[in-house]
Amino acid sequence: GKIFIPKEKPIETHTEEKVTLDPELEEALASTSDTELYDLAAVLGVHNMVNNPKFDEGGARSKVGKGIVRNVVKGEKVKPIFEEPPNPTNVEASLQRIKANDPSLIEINLNNIKVD
Repeated sequence: GKIFIPKEKPIETHTEEKVTLDPELEEALASTSDTELYDLAAVLGVHNMVNNPKFDEGGARSKVGKGIVRNVVKGEKVKPIFEEPPNPTNVEASLQRIKANDPSLIEINLNNIKVD
């Protein structure tokens, strides 16, 4: 066959739109703290899109309204997965019973079958 050569897709660039707000709203947003913005986001239901309000004094907001928010990333503890013993089901014998429509055959477990 032919060698697969993926098509090159053009790189999409995202340009942010310039948003203009009422002067009264601009002034209100400029004077809010990060915690207040986080509380407002929680009320609006978008708190999971906003950084955690845990920040230090060095991360206070500037006049522009953008500040540094430092988050702590914690990993989850990994739960061990123990190997199960191989399934003792005889596949060939089960297949013969299925073909013979054996009325005593109720259920066949085909999970974790050892392949020779």
